[in-house]
Amino acid sequence: MQVLWKRNLFFITVAQFIAMIGMSACVPFIPFFIRELGVENSSEIQLWSGLIFAGPYFLSIITVPIWGVLGDKYGRKLMILRALFGLAISVTLMGFAQNVTQLFALRVVQGAISGFIAAALSFVSANSPTEKTGYAIGILQSATSAGNIIGPFFGGIAADLWGVRYTFFIVGALCLVSGVLIFFFIQEKKIIPSKNLSNNIFLNLHFAVNKLKLGRFLLLIIISQAGIIFINPIFPLFVEQLNAPKEYLSTITGVLVGLVGLFSIVFAPTWGRRNDRKDYHKTLIVSSGICAIATILHILVPYYWMLFPLRSLIGVFFAALVPTLYSVLSKKTSFEYKGLVMGLASSSNLIGSLIGYSMCGIVASNLGMEACFVISATLLFLVAILTITDSKEQSPIELIKTYLKL
Repeated sequence: MQVLWKRNLFFITVAQFIAMIGMSACVPFIPFFIRELGVENSSEIQLWSGLIFAGPYFLSIITVPIWGVLGDKYGRKLMILRALFGLAISVTLMGFAQNVTQLFALRVVQGAISGFIAAALSFVSANSPTEKTGYAIGILQSATSAGNIIGPFFGGIAADLWGVRYTFFIVGALCLVSGVLIFFFIQEKKIIPSKNLSNNIFLNLHFAVNKLKLGRFLLLIIISQAGIIFINPIFPLFVEQLNAPKEYLSTITGVLVGLVGLFSIVFAPTWGRRNDRKDYHKTLIVSSGICAIATILHILVPYYWMLFPLRSLIGVFFAALVPTLYSVLSKKTSFEYKGLVMGLASSSNLIGSLIGYSMCGIVASNLGMEACFVISATLLFLVAILTITDSKEQSPIELIKTYLKL
C-alpha cells in the first residue's frame, strides 16, 4: 500500500504538471493568434481575447460539480482520464482553428470536458493514507504552480520558434502521453459512495452561507481572483504597446507572466507559516493593497523592461491572497464539512476567473487597456476594504453596502 499511493502520487503529479503547462501555454500569444485568424481591429482583438480567455469557465462552473459526482459514483481515475484526453483533443483542435469563433468554441469545450485539477485532488485525497493527505495535496499544488510558470515560458518560446499552431499540437501530444501513463500506472481503491450533504451546488451554497457563516470568504475569493487575473487577456497587447522587440514578443510576455508564478512559489511557504501563527486580516489587507498599487503602476511604465520588478512584486504578495482565504476557510470548517466548503471555494475561484476574463475584453474594447488595470486595482483595493470591515461580522451584502458608503 505504501508503494502504491506513492506511485499514484508520482504519476498524477506528472500529469498535473503537464496539464497546467497545456492550460497556461497559450497565455503569451492568444491575442496574436486572434490577429492571425483575421481579426485586425484592436478593439475587436481585445474583446475576443477576453472572451477566449474566459471560454473554459463558461461551462466548467456547471460541469465540474457534475464530474465530481460521477467520479464518486464511477471512479476518479476515469475522471482523470476523461479530463486529460479531453484536454488533449480540444487543444489539438485549436491548432486547426480557421477563425476566432472556432477558437472560442473549442475553449468552451475545453472547460466543459476538462476539469483535471478537481479530478486529481479528489483521487489523491481518496487514495492516499489519511496522515499523508496534506503532503500529497501540497505536492499537487506545487505541480500546479510549476506548470503555470513553465507554461507561459514554453508557450512563448515555442510560438516564436515554430509558430502558434505547432504549440497547440505539442501540448496536445503531451497531454495524450500523460493520459496513457495514468491509464497504465495508477490504481484506484474500491469506490465508496459519497455521503456529502447534497449534490445540489445551490443547496450547499445556502448551507455554507447561512449555517456555516462563510459567505464573506467565498465573496472575497471571487473578488480576489477576478482582480488578480483581470488584465491577463490584454497583457500581451500591453507589452507590445510598450515596444517590446517583436521577434521575441511572445517569449518576453511569457517571462513576465511566469514571474508572478515563480515568486508565488518562492514566497508561498512564508505566507503559509504566517497564516499558521497570526491573524489573517493583516495579511490580506497588506497583500491585496500592495498588489493593487503594483497593478496601477503598470500604466505609468514607459518601457516594457520596467514591468519586471512590478510583476515580481505582484508574485510575492499574490501568494498571500487566495491561499490565505483557503486557509481561513479550512480552519473555520469542521472536518465533516471540509469537502463541501473547499468545493464551493473552488467554484468561487472559477466564478472570479470567468468575471475577470470576460469583463476584461469588454472593458478594453470600449475604454482602452489602461482601464483594465484601473479596474483590477480597484477590485484588489476592495478586498482590503472588505477585510477591514470583516471584524464587524457583517454579511457579504452588508459588507458591500459598507464599502459603497465609504
